[in-house]
Amino acid sequence: MDDDARDWSLLPFDLLRKLGEMLHIPHRIVFRTVCKSWCSALPSIVFPYPWLLLPAEQIDDSCTFLSLPSDNEHCSSFKFSPVPPLHGMRYAGSNTGWVAIVDLAFNISLLNPLTGAQIHLPSFLPIPRIEPLPNCGGYLCHNPHDNSDSYLFEYETCRDYFINKVVFSSNPTPNNYMAMVIRHEYPTAYTKAGISKWISLDIPVLDIIYHDGLFYALRCVSEVYAFDLSGDNPVKKVIIDLVNSDIKLSDSFLSRSYTHQDKYLAFSSTGELFLIMRCNIYADAPNDTKKFETEGFMISKYNCESSSCWDEVRCLGNKSVFIGMNNAYFLSIEEDFPGLKANCIYFTDTFEGINCNIVEGRTNSDIGFFDLEQEKFECRLPSSEKLLPPPIWFVPSIDSSDDDNMM
Repeated sequence: MDDDARDWSLLPFDLLRKLGEMLHIPHRIVFRTVCKSWCSALPSIVFPYPWLLLPAEQIDDSCTFLSLPSDNEHCSSFKFSPVPPLHGMRYAGSNTGWVAIVDLAFNISLLNPLTGAQIHLPSFLPIPRIEPLPNCGGYLCHNPHDNSDSYLFEYETCRDYFINKVVFSSNPTPNNYMAMVIRHEYPTAYTKAGISKWISLDIPVLDIIYHDGLFYALRCVSEVYAFDLSGDNPVKKVIIDLVNSDIKLSDSFLSRSYTHQDKYLAFSSTGELFLIMRCNIYADAPNDTKKFETEGFMISKYNCESSSCWDEVRCLGNKSVFIGMNNAYFLSIEEDFPGLKANCIYFTDTFEGINCNIVEGRTNSDIGFFDLEQEKFECRLPSSEKLLPPPIWFVPSIDSSDDDNMM
């Protein structure tokens, strides 16, 4: 019988199970997506930890994941193929098993690293005040306040400077996706399936998160908008206005001396809205150099009945929150991820931090977790290499609805 005519879905379940159990977790995930019989042959896969997707160091078709250490264990990494080449790509966002990647020409796509599925979004180009100069190997950027003042950015530097973060809807498909982008010095913009460009919303934002069909955007210190992009035109709703909201910083947070502050929005599984503030500082390093690293955190929860709208939170119970370039999320540690520690903030590098460290000649990574109860860093993952672009949190997932589409 010709190989092309064989029905591989008819292989005995016992054989399929034995073969599947020999595979590493990423390959087992893909194994279960082949067809219904292959999916049924292996039990549902429990993902023990979130992974860090590391930058591609070589031009190949593999990507590297780093699993976090559990009790009495060390970090372990593993490579996985095939995926479209990731060398030179910027990781700009992640959500539900998908990663947003941006190349040097500002082309963006959503990628499932485990299945290789890829959804191409519109290019960010053209960008006002940015002029491609192929013969010079970069982009000419014009000062918005002085047309005669221009400066040349290399391709990678320009991309990483102007594209901060891409946030997109869960379980995207080529015919059903929505996305928003945070752009440095530019208003946020959006696109979705059926639109061939990015459309500016004329609102600069600090962070965006996708939750339950809506995009929530953080403005200024604590102002929050919700955007519904499902209709013909975006609908904006004010969730927390700046006039009636205020964040009272804790004494421990006020006592910290920081040079930069990042802010993240996050939703719990029960729909509670949180604001995470992360302060960064230039710290002394060996050989009379400086390094840029996280100094501390503070978490506040939205309370519509509070006079300030935001109440400080020092205990997350059995949950921990994961922040970085990803769509921030909470995990129930004791139930689903027993190897990790509860009541912590797990964090990865920021682009500003890692770029500063490279300029200073440092190779340290700013990755680890912060214990909220103890108000101290329990762990910082060491690195002997420059991780640029920074790694991004990745939680593998295969949409259960895929089972209905298997043949």
